[in-house]
Amino acid sequence: MPSTPRARPELYALSAAILNGTLGSWNRLAFRGGASYHEIAFLKCFFAFLVVLALCAVDPGRRRQVVALRHQAARLAVLAFLGMFSLYYLETWAFKEASIPVVSFLTYAAGGVTILLSALCLGERIGLFRALAFGLIVGGVWMIFSHEADVSGSPLGIALALLAGLGYALFIFVSKLWRMGSGLAHLAWLFGLGSLYLLVPVLLEGFSWPGLQAGAAIAGMVLLPTIGGFYFTTRAVHTGPASSVQIIETSDPLFATLFAFALFGDRLTPAGWAGAACIMAGLLLALRRVPSALPRPAHG
Repeated sequence: MPSTPRARPELYALSAAILNGTLGSWNRLAFRGGASYHEIAFLKCFFAFLVVLALCAVDPGRRRQVVALRHQAARLAVLAFLGMFSLYYLETWAFKEASIPVVSFLTYAAGGVTILLSALCLGERIGLFRALAFGLIVGGVWMIFSHEADVSGSPLGIALALLAGLGYALFIFVSKLWRMGSGLAHLAWLFGLGSLYLLVPVLLEGFSWPGLQAGAAIAGMVLLPTIGGFYFTTRAVHTGPASSVQIIETSDPLFATLFAFALFGDRLTPAGWAGAACIMAGLLLALRRVPSALPRPAHG
């Protein structure tokens, strides 16, 4: 059907938001299992690299793509710093210093930077529906964030979450600006370079293999938010407007709250449920197809 390609970028972004929403719960399980934040950040990126590299190695076409991307190594190194080191290391550290709602809200609230830069530098039209969608999603997340009992965080945790969110926002924007493409070959480079960045804190702070509970949680992170989340994010950025991707992925805290409810029994207050309804309304607006807001085809 003609309308299917138009819907795909938004659906990719929504899939990324759902998968990324599991991250806080996986981190909580890993911390309870005795893993440290720098070990979690390194291991999930390194094992994601090994999985993706193996998938590329068994396919001749993907092997050629991995080799061909060596000409973009410098740009991929910048993106790996923004998307892997800044997000993985700082956000994981933030989960140690603050509660899941605080980190989730601040990380994605910083995504407003992507929307502004996309409008100013990429010529993307925000439009009324996107503006309303972003407002509803941020407002809904704020209601969840500000009315929940289990909301706590040190100044360090707040600063780390904001910096992690800024790095992720710049990752989305720069990926679109440089038209970096997407796929497993790109992820192999990003995870490989990201592992090198994340190895530095491990060498400085020490390393020990996690126990069974922490190891299982890290395995969950590798498959769902790490490989799955970044795959769908890069696909969404490649095929749709960066601003739309950021708006939809700002709904991540809703899914983080739902997963925490399912796994740990965390509860929402009436204000929290009202915030969830606002987020859902914002998602419906963000997923609404507006032909005039569609991006121009990329050339080159």
